[in-house]
Amino acid sequence: MVKRLTTDQIRETVELAKAGTPISRISESSKIGVTTVYYHVRTCCRKMSKIDLNLLDDSEKGYIIGLFLGDGSFNRGRKTPRYVVRFALDAKRDQDIAHKLVEIFQKAKKRASVFPRESTLIVKACSKELLEYIQTFVFYVASGNRKEKKLRPERGWSSAFQYGVLAGIIDSDGHVHEHLGTDIKTVSPSLFEAILNLLGNLGITVMTKKRKATDNSYSQKISYALYIPSSQMRKHRSRIPSTKLARLY
Repeated sequence: MVKRLTTDQIRETVELAKAGTPISRISESSKIGVTTVYYHVRTCCRKMSKIDLNLLDDSEKGYIIGLFLGDGSFNRGRKTPRYVVRFALDAKRDQDIAHKLVEIFQKAKKRASVFPRESTLIVKACSKELLEYIQTFVFYVASGNRKEKKLRPERGWSSAFQYGVLAGIIDSDGHVHEHLGTDIKTVSPSLFEAILNLLGNLGITVMTKKRKATDNSYSQKISYALYIPSSQMRKHRSRIPSTKLARLY
């Protein structure tokens, strides 16, 4: 990446920014670092759209949190603040989930980008407000040599918000069978407990199973499985805004 720009490079970069070309595209096409581009065009570039979470209902807000628990990550930047929120979805099976997430962001007046990366489909949004909002519900704890997501204790969440969280968890870590019975699997004990508490709050009966790693297992971590019977899913499905569930009816 080029660090110092010539006069001609600066002029061309500014002209592109004035024409409305996104900074990321200027950086990619010119092989100039994003931070360097922004330094030269910060007074004339197209400003990052600001998310308005007040435009979303509780179900949509909860869906963002649930999907982030399973498939989300942050990138705050070490030297230069970035405030990037990413969701890594299955490129073959989850295009409709990516579309739903983008629609939610658009409703909140926030632009989001979608692009493939190997076998995943990345949905990315740059927003300090979105990152800070997610952090009011999700935080990280040390678990060995890695960090594990944890859901903060429920504090007066509406039922619509909790159903939205459940839907996001199903769309990230769940599988809905044709008979509507639903499996949710995780290797995170804290997430397992959080899902159990959530289902209990909603009055949803669930069966659980804990599997120890075997010598032949790819991962040596203990896995946790939850199964929501089809009778329970039929009872609550009208309130669970899951894309995987919607595929079946």
